[in-house]
Amino acid sequence: MSVQMSWLLRQHQLRLSHRGGPERSTAPITFAQATELTDPSPWLSGGELILTTGLGFEADGPALGTYVRTLAAAGVACLGFGVGLSHSSIPRHILDTAEDVGLPVVEVPYDTPFAAVIRAVMKRIAEQEYEQVLRAASVQTRITRAALHGGVDAIVRELAVATSTSVALIGNRTESFHPAAAADLVERARDVARSIRPSSSPATVSVSEPGCTVTLHSVAISGGASSFLAIRTAGPVTGVEQILLGHAVSLVTLELEKPTRLRAEQSRLNTLALGLLLDGHLPSPDGSALPSYLVDAADDDSRIRVAVVRGPSERIVEAIDAECRARARPTFARKTDTGVAVLLRGSDDSDVVARLLDSLPKSVCVGLSSSHHITETPDALKQASLACAAAGTSDRIVEFTGSMLLASEPVQESLRAMAAVTIAVLAEYDRTHSADLVGSLRAFLEANGHWETAAAHLSVHRHTLRNRITRCEELLAVDLTSARVRAELLLSLLAATT
Repeated sequence: MSVQMSWLLRQHQLRLSHRGGPERSTAPITFAQATELTDPSPWLSGGELILTTGLGFEADGPALGTYVRTLAAAGVACLGFGVGLSHSSIPRHILDTAEDVGLPVVEVPYDTPFAAVIRAVMKRIAEQEYEQVLRAASVQTRITRAALHGGVDAIVRELAVATSTSVALIGNRTESFHPAAAADLVERARDVARSIRPSSSPATVSVSEPGCTVTLHSVAISGGASSFLAIRTAGPVTGVEQILLGHAVSLVTLELEKPTRLRAEQSRLNTLALGLLLDGHLPSPDGSALPSYLVDAADDDSRIRVAVVRGPSERIVEAIDAECRARARPTFARKTDTGVAVLLRGSDDSDVVARLLDSLPKSVCVGLSSSHHITETPDALKQASLACAAAGTSDRIVEFTGSMLLASEPVQESLRAMAAVTIAVLAEYDRTHSADLVGSLRAFLEANGHWETAAAHLSVHRHTLRNRITRCEELLAVDLTSARVRAELLLSLLAATT
């Protein structure tokens, strides 16, 4: 916001008059300041109306010319010289130098307080700022109305028209720009966006070029990479443009979040439906009346699988929903006491499940049922729960195989008793000697006694592994060349870690 010298001279109550420099100066006055310093330039930023009585100058000497040149070099917009105190008139050196450097000079009469001039300038600038706020509010209403009827494209168009600039929206979900000549802004905005480091994630980024500034404001969308609303202006973005840009970003965010909100509501309904399925209430026993909202839950043959995921339920649901959303498929998940039950299609295999869990820690394990008709969902849940219970600490996905020996509690008790006199001995040795006999034995047994495979799994040399296994045999007084001994120890290991 600013005023010009012509406006200042029209304020007749101030009785100012032009005395030197350009008569029709268009230099914007952005601030008014009174000072008697002979060199105020260190405290100036440009655009000021400097008011002085020349108190620091005793006569009409060359120092006054140097003073004017210093003000012009600092970007001062206008010099107001008060007469009748230190000087009865404006010194000739000031007027001559002002003509040379193009600095307008106005005379301030003795009975016009500098405070009155400052008040007039700052009041007018404040009025302009208020007018801009009113204009921004009016434009905000138009942009909001446009959003209701035309969506993202209408928001972009209205913002461009209201600010007389070029505007573009870039992102994975949508791309829009206005006016038609702003097509090149899309690629320029993408170049700027690619230069932004993800870790910094600034809300606004501006890149200035000669006669042009491109400003990007991030549009954060749930479950996806940020979009950006870009505006191209001739100079730095003004305050009003910033307000309107921020308002447009809010509207674009709401518009782009609609699918996310709808999906969240659909997922909530899917969770309720899954609960009824798992409890045996849906669908009808013969499966002839499958509800429409369950059609996408099953494959083409109305078959499903159930996965029971053991781990932090909130994080599991978020990860599974994100993967399902990326694959354009609905999410059927229900939290349980120990994790999450997930409804899958009958055609989904363990690879599909692995992809759904890709962003979760490796410690999260899954029990996966066999394929069932959707009417048999409770049976599928039992299978998945047994498979999950049988998972060891290193197991990622355990599919139900039918017998699931380790899922039997009596068997588990027998194996844990055996582990207490075998695996516990090795664990105690590991604790006191900082060894890894338990891990080495497990790798050896799971590799079926294959030294190279087990050593590679442990990232140790095979001779190191041999020494560890020999030590295990000594501590347990067993012969690991016996298949029966290896089987018993492996089962004990599995039981000890479940």
